[in-house]
Amino acid sequence: PEILTRDLDRNLCVCNEVLRIDVIQAIVDGADTLEKVRLKTYASDGNGCCKRQVQRLLDCLKEEQ
Repeated sequence: PEILTRDLDRNLCVCNEVLRIDVIQAIVDGADTLEKVRLKTYASDGNGCCKRQVQRLLDCLKEEQ
């Protein structure tokens, strides 16, 4: 899906300056829940405004498997 290929070098998590590609890589490397992604990347550890985006990536990557 397009969500997995666009804006890879842009911040997904603005609060902690976490790149979209870093979140995707964490998921590929085994972070299969929002909490595990947060622990690996710190995405969604600020005010949580990116939680929906992280969850969407989790859902898309699960569908791909």
